[in-house]
Amino acid sequence: MPSIANIKALLDLKDNDNSEDNVLLIYLTRATNHVLTYCNVKELNSSLEELAEDIAVFNYRNKGVENIVSEGKGSLSESYRDDLPPDIIRRLNENRRMRFV
Repeated sequence: MPSIANIKALLDLKDNDNSEDNVLLIYLTRATNHVLTYCNVKELNSSLEELAEDIAVFNYRNKGVENIVSEGKGSLSESYRDDLPPDIIRRLNENRRMRFV
């Protein structure tokens, strides 16, 4: 099962600092649900658990940034991120199962 302790380690947060636990749990739950749905699986194996943790970390780090990739001042140009990074998408696709109807 993906763990908040692993996410805290990846984010360099102290184990005894519980101030962000609720937010981390929300990000982890959403990332886990995303992986389960996208990959069409019922439970996560160890590589998918790591992937869910990586997605939660990515989303946490982008909190408040509102997906801005770059921002210019001169002509006022902004670029926004519209998806997960390519390496995470590649790992998701490697574990995706086909659904037959």
